[in-house]
Amino acid sequence: MTKKTVFYCESCGYEAPKWMGRCPKCLAWDSMKEFKIEKEISRDRTKPTLITDDALPEERIILNIPEMDRVLGGGLTCGSSVLIGGDPGIGKTTLSFLIASRMIELGYEVLYVSGEESLRQLSSRKTRLNLKGPFSILTTNRLEDILSAIAEKVYHLIIVDSIQSIYNSDLSMLPGSINQIKDVSSRLIMEMKKKEITHIFIGHVTKEGAIAGPKILEHMVDTVLYFEGDKTLPYRLLRVTKNRYGPVDEVGIFQMRPDGLVSVDNPSRFFLSDREHMGTGSTIFPYITGTRPILLEIQAITPKTTFSMPKRLSLGYDINRLYVIVAVIEKVTGRPFFDRDVYVNVTGGLKITEPAVDLAVAASIISSYKDKIIGSQTAIFGEVGLTGEVRKVVNMDLRLKECERMGIKKVLCPLGVEYTSNMEISSVKDVKTLYERL
Repeated sequence: MTKKTVFYCESCGYEAPKWMGRCPKCLAWDSMKEFKIEKEISRDRTKPTLITDDALPEERIILNIPEMDRVLGGGLTCGSSVLIGGDPGIGKTTLSFLIASRMIELGYEVLYVSGEESLRQLSSRKTRLNLKGPFSILTTNRLEDILSAIAEKVYHLIIVDSIQSIYNSDLSMLPGSINQIKDVSSRLIMEMKKKEITHIFIGHVTKEGAIAGPKILEHMVDTVLYFEGDKTLPYRLLRVTKNRYGPVDEVGIFQMRPDGLVSVDNPSRFFLSDREHMGTGSTIFPYITGTRPILLEIQAITPKTTFSMPKRLSLGYDINRLYVIVAVIEKVTGRPFFDRDVYVNVTGGLKITEPAVDLAVAASIISSYKDKIIGSQTAIFGEVGLTGEVRKVVNMDLRLKECERMGIKKVLCPLGVEYTSNMEISSVKDVKTLYERL
């Protein structure tokens, strides 16, 4: 055993090899404190391993939770590290309990570590969700207790709720501080990776919606998931931002019910439940997320403004892109929008970043401006350029296939589409053509 002396800033967590009167990072005076860390010198050396042309087998556990398996890229990879973040009360613990219950049903050993709720609270939650199968629950905030539990019994899945509540008693920093999160997460990941234990960390989020703590936490794990949604609405979105074992643009859709979370089998029908009541300014857009097409409704209104500067507001669509679309419509149609506000909304709370939605947004704005109903049997997609031309987008056949499956009768899309179906496929070369047809 050797002892190493380091100095940490209590304000920002800056580490220095010697004491300083003022922290060079946060400029706080007399904030550097001395800590002695014991380190065990291991004489074992890890040797390189030669990888042949034959790939090592990748073991996955299919949870039979369709939306979760889709987001993870085909199931939970054995020995992987998953980080789930989300707002308080959004359903992270409910989702974790569902995963743990499915693992027990498949015959695996599960340990649920709770640093925030008592055993009585967790037991009543499990009963309320009507989950089958017993799994071990450890209520502790100490890192040493978790490591001891891992050493005493073999587990296939360990869930830590939350990673910010766990602390190492050898460090004098407060739980949730930057250095505590770094130490706890690195120790747990290293230990469980060594034993090939699949582990899920539940993470708090900041006011901006990012996972609290150092960014290194997201770098160390294999998969980062964000559980999103409005608490007043019955659905939740599970979005992946990092995945070493699958795509990074998948979205899982769950419905929150009194008995817990349920996967949404047909998202297009779910988001277009009020399709028959579409009025002016509403357009159907086939959205591609990962490998899945979803039909969404794009809404727009263009009321007369009462201000000297017209307002531009967008929900779920890039506001800067909205400025461009409005400018293109003004230029190619000759219709001024200086006396009108423009509001655009993507129903369902989804945030769309792909350029294929440009033509649908333009159609919604024109529909509201001309007070013409496009209808619930018409879908529109395509990218709009600065000169008003409509460009091709990716996965056009996949979008058309979903439109046909959902009973869409007419599609307005870019030129060059080669798809045979009973739908009326109408090519649009520019925004001016779209304006004339509407």
